[in-house]
Amino acid sequence: MNKETLDLMINSLPFLLEGVQITVMLSVIAIFASLILGLIIVLMRISDFKILSGVARFYVSFFRGTPLLTQLLVIYFGLTWLYTFSGWQAAILGLTLHFSAYISESYRASILSISKGQWEAGYSLGMNTAQVLRSIILPQAWRRSIPPVWNSLIDIVKASSLASVLAVEELTARAEQIAASNLVVFWIFLEILFMYWALTTILSIIQTYLERKLKT
Repeated sequence: MNKETLDLMINSLPFLLEGVQITVMLSVIAIFASLILGLIIVLMRISDFKILSGVARFYVSFFRGTPLLTQLLVIYFGLTWLYTFSGWQAAILGLTLHFSAYISESYRASILSISKGQWEAGYSLGMNTAQVLRSIILPQAWRRSIPPVWNSLIDIVKASSLASVLAVEELTARAEQIAASNLVVFWIFLEILFMYWALTTILSIIQTYLERKLKT
């Protein structure tokens, strides 16, 4: 690395940090939306209503079985007949739809890991299925689901870089602009790799804290 490249990396920091803010905003919105939609999907999946269960199965199969990048492109370019999504809207919708499928499966595995005796104990107390699920099963399943769900949350942060193809001015898109205008590719992208690493490390620290707090 020469002095000119080092100066470029230093001078680019404010511009890149603005991209970090956009990446964080995009990721946070997608994370909360995915957690909520994932819960809805798993409740449909374990439902006794075959139609709801079948829709949930198809949803999980489709969004886990197709590439996220292709999904984003279909939403942004292919659904203009239905609604013209902005880059932000398409990125959030695509990330949410994709990762809620994975999160719902993490929820489902955690729910299935709860012994049948827990359900039977709730029924013996006069609870109905919804009450048992809400008061007994979900609190335990939530604790057990933290490790796999958190992996998906970290993946959301990393996958937010794909929003660059939708003209969203997030971290990767800004790095591409700098690299293209200055013909410095390796060092600029190495710089943002460490920024993504910092973001995912923060999430990992939060995960460790929650696991210790909840003794998972």
